[in-house]
Amino acid sequence: MEFRRYASLVKEKLNTSVGWRANFKESEGVSGRMNEQLDWKTCATESDELIAEDLPLRLNAGPQEHLGWLMQTIESSVIPRLLVTHLADQETNSTPSNSSTLKIRLTDPDGVAQLTRLLLEDDATKSAEFVRNLYTSGIPLDDVYLNLLAPAARMLGVMWEDDEVTFTQVTTSLWRIKQLVYDFSPLFQEFARADSSAPHAMLVPMPGSQHTLGLFMVSEFFRRGGWKVWGELAADHGEIITALKTQHFDLVGISISVEEQLPALSRFIELIRNESMNPNLGIMVGGPIFNQKPELTAQVGADIVGVDAEKALVEAEILLEQLRQKK
Repeated sequence: MEFRRYASLVKEKLNTSVGWRANFKESEGVSGRMNEQLDWKTCATESDELIAEDLPLRLNAGPQEHLGWLMQTIESSVIPRLLVTHLADQETNSTPSNSSTLKIRLTDPDGVAQLTRLLLEDDATKSAEFVRNLYTSGIPLDDVYLNLLAPAARMLGVMWEDDEVTFTQVTTSLWRIKQLVYDFSPLFQEFARADSSAPHAMLVPMPGSQHTLGLFMVSEFFRRGGWKVWGELAADHGEIITALKTQHFDLVGISISVEEQLPALSRFIELIRNESMNPNLGIMVGGPIFNQKPELTAQVGADIVGVDAEKALVEAEILLEQLRQKK
């Protein structure tokens, strides 16, 4: 059990970028002098001295004393060595020129077009491999979602409207994008805020809407931002109203697919406000129509519009603070 605990500690420290330098500054010996840019040989030599001078082991020590000595050695010597080497490698590989190159590759329209073509192919592994290669090369998942997957989904919609692809092709490709977001979710949520008093959001499509990918992506950003999300993408009117009557929500986000849904959305928002157990409920709307005509937001009775997943979270945080001040 002790070995497993220390193995877990090593893994945690190597995989967590936040706090590396703080941990080194707080530690004694080798790790406390990271800012002096000690090389590997210096670290190894001083760590060996720690073992010899600070952690003596009696010649007739028993099994339990041997185990305790080994655990102290791992904690004071092995882990600092691993951290020194790993941090040095990270700094070497994250040069400004490299980051700039990756940014250009991601925002290049040809990249979106290439992914769209791959999504339309019969072999689903090609599009998945394309996206994973970008991520493993150092591109943040935020950029992958906002500057690659979302534009590819929009391009598919345009191609369908222009009769360049069939409904089946678009549906299959959108499902593949959603699967990619689902597969990346554990990594995307790795550093999500954990707060016992986290705000609650209901994020749902207008009942009857067919396009849910954008809302699914918005839900990922909200969860990572520390919100608790109720997001039944196939919920009907009754299920939504029941949830609002029995649970406290700070925000309801609703997306629509087409402009013809606007009158029904306006009536639905009025019903939501009347039935919600929270009298200070915030309402957010989303969908291509609101991106093109943001003035429709107030017309349907909503407070804010979510242009994309990242901006939706920012607007929701601002609205939440405004609503709290009104109480």
